[in-house]
Amino acid sequence: MTDTSEVRPLEPRQLKWSARRKLRKARREGRTGLLAYAVIPSSNRNGYRFLRFVYVREGRRQLYAGSADDRSVRWVDLPPGTHRLDFVVSGGGKEVALSRDITLEPRQVLVSWCYTTYSLKPFDRHPRPNRWYIGVLDPPAREG
Repeated sequence: MTDTSEVRPLEPRQLKWSARRKLRKARREGRTGLLAYAVIPSSNRNGYRFLRFVYVREGRRQLYAGSADDRSVRWVDLPPGTHRLDFVVSGGGKEVALSRDITLEPRQVLVSWCYTTYSLKPFDRHPRPNRWYIGVLDPPAREG
């Protein structure tokens, strides 16, 4: 696989509705953790090389796994501190990974979502990169 990945800035308004809903709930409850989902377009052709899977891992622990059939948004509680996370797109038996050290303070939320791509050409020289949107959101300011 000649896939590449790129990280783009996270805009909270770009989150899908169910992710914004889970984010509001986590913030209300004062939780610290990871909110993750993936947008994986599926091909109308049946072929193994078009299958894509998205993972977020911390060491050997898998925090999130997504596929074209599973479009749900997942919440994972994480303790405050520094986490070494791998953001992985897998397909055709190969993986493309981004590694990041992310520090979470109490009540902060790490949001990560991925838009994967695939090529209909088996040997595409210029495939589009997988786009990761990763950002740490601070807790909302308290009123009063």
